[in-house]
Amino acid sequence: MQWPDKASREDFEIDGFIKAYAKLCGSPKLSIVQKGEKPDFVVKEPGSGKEFGVELTSVYSNDRSVPDVHMVDVPAGELVDIPYDKQELQAYEARLISAIADKIRKARSGYETSRPLILSVYVNEYVSIYIGKAELDDLVSRHQSFFDAMAPFAEVVFWNLGNGGVYQVRPS
Repeated sequence: MQWPDKASREDFEIDGFIKAYAKLCGSPKLSIVQKGEKPDFVVKEPGSGKEFGVELTSVYSNDRSVPDVHMVDVPAGELVDIPYDKQELQAYEARLISAIADKIRKARSGYETSRPLILSVYVNEYVSIYIGKAELDDLVSRHQSFFDAMAPFAEVVFWNLGNGGVYQVRPS
């Protein structure tokens, strides 16, 4: 299996984000206005025409998890065991917070902010099967001041959660 190039990954992620956001808001899908940098995309709400900048990020357990875990061939019909490991889950949650902090820092120094910005967090790690609404409620609660100060992002959206889940955080 060959890892997709940046353009293919971004196309996959914006499509996944748009589908997740539609479920989250219970509204029709956003449409892409343009692809760019800082933020990665500009999208528009149907009906109102309101536009948002969307910055994409994917979070893995570590820099080697893709080649070492995700791209390993598994015989057809064989399931991959994903054991619950509290320490691994805590480390992954720390990576989530670190990735968000990095995007906030970058967005504060040069992103186009004439539209509200949304940070799309593709929760893309096997251990994330153990992360749902309750776990994210707890994560946000433990880091409430961090999320309250996430400007210039108006919201952070975690998607690709178990059972197609999506989770939204806005400052209090």
